[in-house]
Amino acid sequence: MKSPETDGGRAKVLAAALRTWTTVDNDPQPPVARLEIRYPPHWAFASTNNITARQQTRLLAFLRDDLAENRPSHSTPERAAAVIHGLITEHVAAGHTRITTADLAEAAPRIGRSRTWIAAHITDLVDAGVLHETRRLDTFRIN
Repeated sequence: MKSPETDGGRAKVLAAALRTWTTVDNDPQPPVARLEIRYPPHWAFASTNNITARQQTRLLAFLRDDLAENRPSHSTPERAAAVIHGLITEHVAAGHTRITTADLAEAAPRIGRSRTWIAAHITDLVDAGVLHETRRLDTFRIN
């Protein structure tokens, strides 16, 4: 049995919660944005939910509060490693079989870790068998 992380169970729960929220929070104002819901593992389109300006403001405020709470200056090595794992998972979900150091280094500002830390973490991922070195410099096969 697959875990919720690998079968997209958490993404499905979030999508269902957003769909319920936009339905239950009945706002008579016209929609100003759409939430497009896609389901893993192939991220196929599932539905579109229209949201009003008030709903959009509430959703963005919630996300800003969450981002402030999880800003990079408070990042632990474990949280940074989880972000890197998430990036690898996103590449796999997009159908990619390889990832580059540059792809992972893009996360440096988000995780509050240096490129040197990321390079050392890549070595750990190779040692753990998550990534496999290829003949191309700074390119790894995702296992």
